[in-house]
Amino acid sequence: MECPHCHQQTKNKVCEHCGKELNLSEKNKRKKIIKTILGILSILIVISAILFFSFFGLKKETTMEIGTKNIELKDFYKHEFVFAGSKLKTDMKKINFNKVGKHQILIDTLFGEKKVTLNLVDTTPPKVKFQDVVQSLDYQINPEDFIVSKEDLSKMTVELKEKIEIKDYKDYKVTILVKDQYNNITEKECNLKISLIKPTLQVELGNPLTKQDLLYEPEKYGDLIKQEEIDHINNSGVGDYEIKIRYGNNEFTSKIKVQDTKGPDLELQDVTIYDDQTVNGKEAFIKSVHDASSEVTTTLKTEIDYTKIGTQTITIEAIDKYNNVTTKTANLTIRKDTEAPNLYGLNALTVNKYTNVDLYKGVSAWDEHDGNVSVQIQTNGFTTSKYGTYYVTYTATDKVGNTVSKKRKIIVNHDQEDTNQKIREVASTLSGNYEEIRRWVHNNIRYNSNYGNPDPIWYGLTNKAGNCVVHAEIYKALLEQKGYEVMLIWTTDKSHYWNLVKINGVWRHSDSTPTDRHNMISAATDAERLAHLQGRDWDHSKWPKAE
Repeated sequence: MECPHCHQQTKNKVCEHCGKELNLSEKNKRKKIIKTILGILSILIVISAILFFSFFGLKKETTMEIGTKNIELKDFYKHEFVFAGSKLKTDMKKINFNKVGKHQILIDTLFGEKKVTLNLVDTTPPKVKFQDVVQSLDYQINPEDFIVSKEDLSKMTVELKEKIEIKDYKDYKVTILVKDQYNNITEKECNLKISLIKPTLQVELGNPLTKQDLLYEPEKYGDLIKQEEIDHINNSGVGDYEIKIRYGNNEFTSKIKVQDTKGPDLELQDVTIYDDQTVNGKEAFIKSVHDASSEVTTTLKTEIDYTKIGTQTITIEAIDKYNNVTTKTANLTIRKDTEAPNLYGLNALTVNKYTNVDLYKGVSAWDEHDGNVSVQIQTNGFTTSKYGTYYVTYTATDKVGNTVSKKRKIIVNHDQEDTNQKIREVASTLSGNYEEIRRWVHNNIRYNSNYGNPDPIWYGLTNKAGNCVVHAEIYKALLEQKGYEVMLIWTTDKSHYWNLVKINGVWRHSDSTPTDRHNMISAATDAERLAHLQGRDWDHSKWPKAE
């Protein structure tokens, strides 16, 4: 221990140097004070070091490559560790790390907020995959042709390092430069082969190889390849082949790979059946199937549920000999038979009286389920012995009882006797006075432009209408029924018809047409008739005179 009086080291209670007695309690106090001071100094040194490195350890600028994904607080300090109490204040998610530029970064330190600079730079050349090129003699070099892929975070340009002049069929060395916008460069020397023939060619089986496929200029160099070589490849199926041609002192080779990568051509059709039917397996759905390999296996991949009413999806798979697969779907619809048969041939029929009519001729019934179905007829009083319009009922019923009934219109034409009977019926209501008869026709048969062919009288009396011919014919028939001698007469241009009637032994003109121009003509002489015709005339040599 140290003597507090002479400050010499001693081991005794009385210092052998100065002879004074040592006071141990004071010594211990001093020792404690020294330890305390040393402890405080150590703490101050540590705190000072922390403060120093927190403030003076920050980099003024941190440079990083664009595309950097993870930025940490330590990246902004000069040392590998980060001191406690520091943290990033800037939201790093708002910084575009794919773009060159400088950004102010705010860091919270023990001395407060401090700013540092983040400098994003691009010093990485583009990643490029190059390729060699084979082209024809007239090829104009495009640097992009030598690039399979290129990748960089900035814009890129592709260019030739030096110009190449193509003059002959041979190989040329072409140096390609890929630059980004910050002048980082990737370069590669590629090979350009000027050839008559394409070096490699892939042909799908079934697509015939041609000279146009092989040659860059088939019109100019087509004779260099024998057609027999091409035919051999086309007829040999899948495989690897070569065709070689010579031009001058050069030989050019094309490697042809015939492959089958396409699934079979499969066309399906939808099928509809009834609930008491089944289908003939997959064949019912396959409309056509073929493949260039000529070997196709088809498989029905769906288990058909015949208990299911409605539509279900059917899947069919076709596989060729090279295991190329085509899968398609069709619809199978199973339905109950709720539809009645269809009746055909029930067009309206017109027949003459007393004709033998086969009501079944041309009539048929067809059911979607049962096919041809028998037809039953109800004549409903139909007869050809009396003119008129009849409706015959046709009925067809399928096996499950679905029934259809339709009526067919049949018209039985009148005959001359029917026309005569109508005249007799009208005549029986009239007296024998020609003027009364004329007025009946005038008042009961209205005017229209119809001639009433082939039977004007029947048309007029049935439809209560007709033109001047109809009126004249009816008037003539009624007069004859009453015993008059009567003729039909018409103008030279046949623009109007009326009647000549012998009244009390003399002929007179009488007109029953209900128009203002003719309704006053009754028992008129030739002169009176001509006055009403207003310039029209008739052939006087054909009819007797009415004087």
